Amino acid sequence: MSAQLDFEGIKTTISTLMLRIRDRFPSSGLYDVCTQLHDLSEETEKVTETIGRPLWSLRLVSCVLVVAFSIGLAAMLGSFRTQADVSVFSVIQTMDAGANLLILIGISAIFLWSIEQRLRRKRAIGAINALRDLAHVIDMKQLTKDPDGVAQVSHPTKHSPKRELDAFALGRYLDYCTEMLSLTSKLGYLYVTEFHDVEATRAANELENLCTGLSRKIWQKIMILKSQRAD
Repeated sequence: MSAQLDFEGIKTTISTLMLRIRDRFPSSGLYDVCTQLHDLSEETEKVTETIGRPLWSLRLVSCVLVVAFSIGLAAMLGSFRTQADVSVFSVIQTMDAGANLLILIGISAIFLWSIEQRLRRKRAIGAINALRDLAHVIDMKQLTKDPDGVAQVSHPTKHSPKRELDAFALGRYLDYCTEMLSLTSKLGYLYVTEFHDVEATRAANELENLCTGLSRKIWQKIMILKSQRAD
């Protein structure tokens, strides 16, 4: 059995992370953002189920059209057989009409299938874009968390952000941000686990690259902070 992401496991991890952040930073904006991430994880389960569920209304319409065109083609061939005088012209005319009906059947089936695929793609990409927006919000939360302020080597001005976290708290704060970004990318991947669509998969990959890039910047701060604490 191949390994794959487990939705319940991801949701449980997000719930635990939310509680961890609440324990250390109960009144912080980071806790509010993690709450939003938890809400999005709840929506992910519903949306992925909807995307994986067939749109029976469209499929029913497609079947009705195929049956209707087939009946029309059969009726045309039946009338052709009952004719007493069959000419080459009537044979060609009937074959041409039958070919046109078959083309219409194929075009209608492909069109209805494409509608279903586009609706699924729209929902998946819309949900992934919501996760992308959240990733940028997470990045904004850590933007002013400067390890130089902890080391007291910075020279703040009256408009500089307040440095209220000590080295340990700042390290935990930044670490929570990287965990949230990682979980955000994992939620995005869940949308394309069972929905194999090129554009939706590209959106999920772009989200993963974004979260990885943002996490890399945060880890640079964490490494600077660790080096200062080691000194």
